[in-house]
Amino acid sequence: MKPATSRGPTAVVSSDVFAAFYDSTVAEVYRYLLRAVLGNRALAEDLTQETFASVVLAVRDGRSEAYALPWVIGVARHKLVDHYRNAAREHRRLALAWSSGVGRDDQQLEDLEVVDLARVAQLLHTLAPDHQLVLVLRYLDELSVDEIAADMGRSVRAAESLLARARQALARSLRENPS
Repeated sequence: MKPATSRGPTAVVSSDVFAAFYDSTVAEVYRYLLRAVLGNRALAEDLTQETFASVVLAVRDGRSEAYALPWVIGVARHKLVDHYRNAAREHRRLALAWSSGVGRDDQQLEDLEVVDLARVAQLLHTLAPDHQLVLVLRYLDELSVDEIAADMGRSVRAAESLLARARQALARSLRENPS
């Protein structure tokens, strides 16, 4: 069964094929995004919707890979990165408006495994969006720094630096908010 048929420059989406694909994959895409946004259900729902809107556009363009779950998860990751990028931009704008620079702290997060993970997840919400993103990509998605750099559109050195600053911010937050 062909998922789409060509008509000119775009393809027509077969609603039955798309509905079956959506029904079989939406829960997994949502779970991935829910974990990546640290349990924020509304945000995970929005990003899931944006992901499948992109899938529809890709199917209409005749892209057969749009019906592959790994490709859809990749789209979801890009939507996640875009969200955090936009949130980071907003965070920087607000920080400038309020003149509240973050102080430097050179201590690294030493041993994440011995820390209460529920507390870490709670404290992640308090970090800057770009710090949340890089920590999620590194420790939840288990991406390498090279992969993080590619996903975020940064150099490897810039991604390493961001990851180091994110670890510092999380370590500082853990010290300032003991359980």
